[in-house]
Amino acid sequence: MPRKKPQSKLVRGYSAWPKKKLMNEAKNVARWNPWLAHDWMKEATDGLTMDEYELVEYHDKVAGEINAHWKMISGMSYFNPKTFWNEMPAKMITKIIPDDDYDTS
Repeated sequence: MPRKKPQSKLVRGYSAWPKKKLMNEAKNVARWNPWLAHDWMKEATDGLTMDEYELVEYHDKVAGEINAHWKMISGMSYFNPKTFWNEMPAKMITKIIPDDDYDTS
């Protein structure tokens, strides 16, 4: 007769994603749901300080990639901005450190 295996005592349930994973998933979901991508990117930046410069730079990199993708698809013949943006005005993801704030000298 089959026996039930004893269950492990691991914690079950949901846990929050790390900030980097959340940014990666926002980049993925940005292809079809821009407003959810905005929410996830905002959630990833909540509580960030300048001491976490790697995450700040990673956020700006991902935001640039998402914005570039949105600009690219807006020029495609099949793109319908009313359905993509849910009849709301298009809004790009803002970077934490704008490109003109970087010292290039």
